[in-house]
Amino acid sequence: MAVISSSSSSSSPSDNRDYGEGNDRAAARGKAPGALRSGIRSVDDDDDEARPALEKARDASDPPRGLIIHTHMGDVRIHFTPELAGESSIRYVADVVMAAAARQNNGMGYGTAKTMNGRKVTEGFMCQRCKFYRAEKKLLLQGVVAEESSVPRGKVTLGPCPDPNFVPKSKCPAHDPNCGCHGPVMTRGMVGWAGGGGGPDFFINTFAKPVDWWENQHTVWGEIRDEKSLKVVESTYDLRAHTSGMRMLDEEIEFSLELF
Repeated sequence: MAVISSSSSSSSPSDNRDYGEGNDRAAARGKAPGALRSGIRSVDDDDDEARPALEKARDASDPPRGLIIHTHMGDVRIHFTPELAGESSIRYVADVVMAAAARQNNGMGYGTAKTMNGRKVTEGFMCQRCKFYRAEKKLLLQGVVAEESSVPRGKVTLGPCPDPNFVPKSKCPAHDPNCGCHGPVMTRGMVGWAGGGGGPDFFINTFAKPVDWWENQHTVWGEIRDEKSLKVVESTYDLRAHTSGMRMLDEEIEFSLELF
């Protein structure tokens, strides 16, 4: 059975941005968070050390290696896995971070990120819909990452199938009637799009053994490789939650984002 994705709002038209363009440079001048990889700090365009800003994240010759999710419970460091997901999932996540940074640079953002219960997140960029809302004990933490006003999700391509002879063994869910093969059998620490789809809902798998009952249904765009990050994820299982088919957190965990 695949992980069920929550419904998402309709996306807006693409702004056709390219990593090689510096079209956010003027907006970032003098008042904004610096490099996406260094959290929140002011930037002087003449400062060679600070200059990697948005342009560096867009530079195809120096693509981001991963994503840091900042929460009031700690940081979760995710290494991108384009070899498993393809490039479109990575580009989508990076575009969400850049859109959040650009909005904050323009004075239209949230400034220092705050969670819904008032706890402060002091690093990264706060996007429009970035939160964890579902925590299945010893199995997964699920959330959403979206900038729906500026980053459409329609161009995300599902991951390639690692098995050319794949035949689904389980009964296919309604949202994925052909039980598509979109990635590997997930192991502890892997991060994938929920519900066999292409986002914006995603989940982090923490199950101790390979989750073979999900088969190959999920596009795996990232992997947590350090135990400290995994402990932060697993700490959410102790939070209060209610069950209505799925185990939903009583208080959703909003987070900010940073590329590295």
